[in-house]
Amino acid sequence: MAMVPSLGSTYTTLHVTIQVDPSNVEPFLAALRPCWAACIREPECILFDVFHSGAEPGTFRFTEVWTKDEKWFREHQLTKPYYEPYLAITQPMWVADRKMEFFERIGGWCYIDEAYSVGSVNP
Repeated sequence: MAMVPSLGSTYTTLHVTIQVDPSNVEPFLAALRPCWAACIREPECILFDVFHSGAEPGTFRFTEVWTKDEKWFREHQLTKPYYEPYLAITQPMWVADRKMEFFERIGGWCYIDEAYSVGSVNP
């Protein structure tokens, strides 16, 4: 069995998948914006990217990178009060359960072209 190289850090990548009815795409994004803005101001958040599926309208994927581990994220980050209004508005829009997957980054396998950051927000 192949060994995965040690990460050497506690960086955690979280992939979140949320599905809403396509008619709720704009209201969902409007409700997400304040929560997203609060998250990217957290010192532990080093990336928060939001994607929408062209093949499956209403399906969103968030990719978040945090400088802490999954335990910290669940115990500290998810308890922040700015999630409450976001969840109160968006959970009724969900057409499936939210999927949260945690991964540890493997060093030496990251490439980001400058073009990718065009249009990014710097808090």
